[in-house]
Amino acid sequence: MVRKLLLGSLGLVMLVCTVLTAAWMSLRAPATPTGRLLATSDAERYLLAAAREGETDIVEGLVKAGTPVEARDARGFSPLILAAYYGHTRTVQALLDAGADACAGDSRGNTALMGAAFKGYADVVKLLSAQPCAVDQTNRLGQTALMFAVLFGRTEVADHLRHQGASPALRDASGRSANDWARTQTPEVPVAPAAPHTSRSQGGDFPTAEVL
Repeated sequence: MVRKLLLGSLGLVMLVCTVLTAAWMSLRAPATPTGRLLATSDAERYLLAAAREGETDIVEGLVKAGTPVEARDARGFSPLILAAYYGHTRTVQALLDAGADACAGDSRGNTALMGAAFKGYADVVKLLSAQPCAVDQTNRLGQTALMFAVLFGRTEVADHLRHQGASPALRDASGRSANDWARTQTPEVPVAPAAPHTSRSQGGDFPTAEVL
């Protein structure tokens, strides 16, 4: 009888120790890093779609309901990057007000500012360039928003970025500066927010950004 009681007590102690150990390990486990949350719920997917379409009221409602403002799709696009790329100024402002990180890039390091500069959305660029990010922030190939702007002749955007302190002399990984890109006006997109594909324009074949 005593032996059974001892064995039962020992088993109970081991069970308690196992539970406590599991609880301790869960407390020590690193939290999921913010800013890189892959969209896994319907709410996150709806947020990304609403940002892409400029549905500001839906974006605001989803964020207020607790949907992570930094949700990401498989290519690293956040709601802010999508809204900026499609020129939805009001949606961009709503996401910034909700705490979206304007400095965060996609899987290639391209930021919302780079996307807006590439597309020539001056109002969006003005909003984003006012955020606490380096105006000469680079993507993985060392390219800046100014390089995107001058390559495609976005004069108003380029002028604003220079006024904000963007350097036309800074060089990317290929050794070219914004001045070099402006002089060549080559139809090669440096790195667009998505894989480039060829489309027909008045000037002939012209690599442009894939529709997000």
